[in-house]
Amino acid sequence: MSKPGAVDFPRINLISILAGALALASVFLPWWGIDASGFGSVVSPRWTLWNGPSTDSIFRGSTQPYPTLTSASPIIGALVVISALLALAGSFTWNIRPLIGSFILGVLTSIAYLGVVSYAVTNSCNGQSNCLSGPFGSETVFGVTLNWGFQTGFYLYLFAGALTLVGLGFHRIFHKTTPIRETAQASVAAS
Repeated sequence: MSKPGAVDFPRINLISILAGALALASVFLPWWGIDASGFGSVVSPRWTLWNGPSTDSIFRGSTQPYPTLTSASPIIGALVVISALLALAGSFTWNIRPLIGSFILGVLTSIAYLGVVSYAVTNSCNGQSNCLSGPFGSETVFGVTLNWGFQTGFYLYLFAGALTLVGLGFHRIFHKTTPIRETAQASVAAS
């Protein structure tokens, strides 16, 4: 029951809905890629979570990393979808647990993707000196400049995770529920 003159906020957490929508949008955008430029041309392979590298030519000297990145990315994608669905579900309920789960899963998923990319790139070297030196960076070899790193989808997902945290705060402040004991006492007093 609201007091006269009080403003009732909707029971929908719009911040969490936005966070879930952005997380879902991120799965369709590139998460990691390489820009190679030199001799008047530019090549920019980028990969979403649903399509990894189709050849290992980007990784010099190894056949191990490309299947690792290709096979682990859909798992990361599934975790992104689950965290987005938790954020969306948490937007429509008084219970804060789905939002907490979405935030925790978002942090763990981001760390896992960083680990997968780092593992794939590190193993591509196989002791060679002229190879990618981490999950992001830049180098110039024989007039060809390589820039590699995380792309729009990954950063959008990080932003969605931060927005989920803001949604958690919003939920705690504006979606307070009356404890069961107080509700029971109020209904007994009203009788």
